[in-house]
Amino acid sequence: MERLSTVLAILLIIVFASSAYVLIFGLSFEGSESDFYVTPVTGDENISTYKNSCSELNLSTVFDYDALNDQMVKVTGQISNKTEYDHFNKTRTDLLIKVPMLSPTPYIVATYTGTLPYNINDTITVYGKYFYPRVLDSPPELANQGLIDIKTGYIEKA
Repeated sequence: MERLSTVLAILLIIVFASSAYVLIFGLSFEGSESDFYVTPVTGDENISTYKNSCSELNLSTVFDYDALNDQMVKVTGQISNKTEYDHFNKTRTDLLIKVPMLSPTPYIVATYTGTLPYNINDTITVYGKYFYPRVLDSPPELANQGLIDIKTGYIEKA
């Protein structure tokens, strides 16, 4: 019984210390901010140049989705989910976008630094850097599937 009490006390100390560490120092992520996000593009001239640097995402001729990593692309689709959160001390927005021409899974994720005025069911065009794979925990029908992630620098309503 005494041994069980000692083990429980040690486990309680570990849980408390871990919780205190997370509260004080936060969760850490490997990598830098630029590994996860691109800087939002502003200014008419910059936006025009950025948009022109992106080509329409066409997966019909691609056999290896990884081969497109870091290429500048644009994709148009409908927002099916929108999540805002804090990461690297900035507000970030993740959009789950339904792109009907994609098969077998017609969804991509678009990550953006900042808040967006767009809502679920809005049709938008995202411009940014292609990354594959991105794995989500939810929604359940997409959990643990590799999805395309566009690290987005500019978004406009289509």
